[in-house]
Amino acid sequence: MRVVKRYSWLWVGLLLFLTASIAMLLLTSNQRPSFTTATWIWNAKLISSQTEEIVSFAKDNQINLIYLHIEPTRVSPQAYRAFIKKANEANIKVEALGGDPNWAYTANRQSIGDLVSWVKAYNQMAKVDEQFSGIHVDIEPYLLPDWKKDQEKVVNQWLKNVDYLITETKKDSKLQVSADLPFWIDTVTVPGDSEKVSNWMLQRLDSITLMAYRNHAMGHNGIVDIVEKTVAAANSAKKASVIVGVNILESSEGSNVSFHEEGTHEMKQQLVILQEELAENPAFAGSAIHDYESWKHATQREEQL
Repeated sequence: MRVVKRYSWLWVGLLLFLTASIAMLLLTSNQRPSFTTATWIWNAKLISSQTEEIVSFAKDNQINLIYLHIEPTRVSPQAYRAFIKKANEANIKVEALGGDPNWAYTANRQSIGDLVSWVKAYNQMAKVDEQFSGIHVDIEPYLLPDWKKDQEKVVNQWLKNVDYLITETKKDSKLQVSADLPFWIDTVTVPGDSEKVSNWMLQRLDSITLMAYRNHAMGHNGIVDIVEKTVAAANSAKKASVIVGVNILESSEGSNVSFHEEGTHEMKQQLVILQEELAENPAFAGSAIHDYESWKHATQREEQL
């Protein structure tokens, strides 16, 4: 009887150990949601004829978020509905994409209002699984000639328009609001203040996508090096998440700003390193690859070799 009792206690101890281990695993998995892998689709007409191809490509590459350009005069609401439904079936969220450098000017605020109004009206008419989950803007005011002439004036108007975008979107809506920002945005200050524009954005937007266009994760001027300050600021702000964007589009800006030459395998390897390096940061949400068509063409090119 003593032997039986001793082994019974061993089994009880083992059971308790296994229960605690499983609980810890579940707790750990619940603490850290899966990372985002996003991409941009600028040519929205593709969804009218290539829905299956796009969704298949997304599934093959673990894409779970698409920034889809809004083109009301070229793409019908029916095409958007069909595409988003198919994407949602594959657990891919779709955000409405819009933007132009001139959207930084308050004189062009109506363009922002038009985007917000269109998305809201669309979502009201669409079924739940056909709706956009957010609005994503790519404004890039530093491309304007006025950026060099009077940066403070441009920044001031840009921030007012972002405030307008957020306010209008959040009225009677649960839509997320996010924006593309250059990795160096932490060097620009809010006019009349010492606050960095990066911090200003982090306090207001739901998410930012840092365009960290480099072709290596580690080392000086690598992806981690150029984003870590903003990621750290986002950790402190505890407001917005940070997605880190890389480029596979062929670029004339230099050999180190795109994975076009290195290819998709190297890009994915570097993104794994990026994720490992930033995984402990609560604000780090994942990566984005610019853009879908360039990524697809690179993949097809490699398959032919």
